[in-house]
Amino acid sequence: MNRRPLRVAGLIHRLLASALQREIDEPDAWKINITRVTITPDLRWARVYYTSVGGDEDKPTLEKILKERKPALKRSMAKGLRIRFQPELEFIWDEEMVKVEKVEEILDRLGISAE
Repeated sequence: MNRRPLRVAGLIHRLLASALQREIDEPDAWKINITRVTITPDLRWARVYYTSVGGDEDKPTLEKILKERKPALKRSMAKGLRIRFQPELEFIWDEEMVKVEKVEEILDRLGISAE
């Protein structure tokens, strides 16, 4: 099994999270939480899954920020990612995390520990 895509996905995750904190001057950018990154085996496409600290109501604002700042994020990522071709970034709202949060909320209301 080729582990390189997993290593590259992890590096992209760290680089983008860092770039969001350092380089994006939007007031709502701090709300973006990158949950996971998947990458194709040829390293050409990276799917970046994200959620918001503030919940679903921030989704349209954060989508706009990521769309507008995508070139800057890609440039910043390229500085730390030394591979022949820089992957195209696709930002996707992470519905799985929203579902997990809802299940945890229900368990809390029922007094059941999720741990």
